[in-house]
Amino acid sequence: MMLASLRRPLLALLAAAVLTAGFQAFSGTLPAWGASAPKTQAAGDWYLDITRPGAPVRIAIPDFRAAAPMGEAEPAAAVAMSDVIRDDISFAGVYRMLPPRFYRIAESGSAPGAIDYYQWESVGADILVEGVTDTGGDQLVVEVRLHAVRAQENVFARRYTAESGASRMLAHRIADDILLQAGNYQGVARTRIAFATNRRQERAKEIYLMDYDGHDQRPVTANGSLNLTPSWSPDGRALSYISYREGAPALYLAFLYQGRGEKLVGEHQSFTPAWSPDGQWIAFASNRDGQSEIYLAAADGSEVRRLTDHRAIDVAPTWAPNGRTLAFTSDRTGQPQIYAMDRDGLNLRRVSFEGMYNDSAAWSPSRSRSEIAYASRIERQPFDIVVHDFETRQTRQLTTGRGSNESPSWAPNGEHLVFTSNRTGGDQVFTMHRDGSNVRQLTRDGLNSTPRWGNPPADPP
Repeated sequence: MMLASLRRPLLALLAAAVLTAGFQAFSGTLPAWGASAPKTQAAGDWYLDITRPGAPVRIAIPDFRAAAPMGEAEPAAAVAMSDVIRDDISFAGVYRMLPPRFYRIAESGSAPGAIDYYQWESVGADILVEGVTDTGGDQLVVEVRLHAVRAQENVFARRYTAESGASRMLAHRIADDILLQAGNYQGVARTRIAFATNRRQERAKEIYLMDYDGHDQRPVTANGSLNLTPSWSPDGRALSYISYREGAPALYLAFLYQGRGEKLVGEHQSFTPAWSPDGQWIAFASNRDGQSEIYLAAADGSEVRRLTDHRAIDVAPTWAPNGRTLAFTSDRTGQPQIYAMDRDGLNLRRVSFEGMYNDSAAWSPSRSRSEIAYASRIERQPFDIVVHDFETRQTRQLTTGRGSNESPSWAPNGEHLVFTSNRTGGDQVFTMHRDGSNVRQLTRDGLNSTPRWGNPPADPP
């Protein structure tokens, strides 16, 4: 989704946000901003028309300034924060980032902190973001303003505080706020990705977490066994996954903010868990009745019930965002294909018809689009990621010509996908936009697979 309203006055949207944001004017050690920076207005009439052919909306984010820097580290930290914010907003693909070479032109002749809107407009900026950082003790304070250049108005302003060592996470939060306030776009800068990796031991796999952009990769498990196919709880506080730590594959939970885990279902072999959108159920595959079927269990491991009953292999369930439908892989027609059914196991129907082998489906969380992604082997070639649109009944191919691409998972906003690919040699984790563009590699250490994109809580304990 680009800007949600293409021709409505953005200022009206932003003014309401500013009035409820608890914005504090600059004070204390922060310098006064230039006299040319007007106060945030509660009325106005300007538009960002992204429908103009050949005229994308351009955003400028000059390096943040350090308030009265006491040494070299403080300006460097402010610049590093600006780099993170620019990368986050560039990843979203909502705006065109104005090349930094134009910043000096727009800022020439102006006092520090002063804004010459005519200069910024002349270099093509539609939106200008400026910030000032200050550190005191163990606290980091950042003040941010968002300007509508052509309207010559400050349309959003907010003060942020965080621990001094959390500058990167604070930058992610600022980027998400800019996207939300300037475009009604839900960013993913604070989301995380879980995946399985053998980087510690070649014959073992552990569950790891990383930020959406690949930073801060760290382990969740460390038992020296095979730990596979993580799945996020809807509140982002736990992961379900499969572990062979006691021999047979069993379903486990890891409570991320409590530092503990537990076995959920272990009497029989279990595989490929998937948490329901309401957090009440976990769907998984199991051979407890002699063949691989799809089962449901309550989030505490009770009330296990079977949904499928077929001599074929049924595996890899995924939930529709409404929580009433599941899709899964089955070879009941000879080759693995994607099927869907109601959560009670009724109303079975086939979803995939193109491709010789289709597997590892992931239902988009988007409420505005009804789509499902999966890995498809087309004409005996390696796997590629495809997306099936339930409304148009059309399937589009996102990857092509580079390695085998598998295990797609959607970002929480439904605008991006993470997946596994061996295009650079061994299996690694990549992200891309929902149209297949902007492919980025996130992992490089060891072999990495089955990534799952999740949305951690805004207020973890």
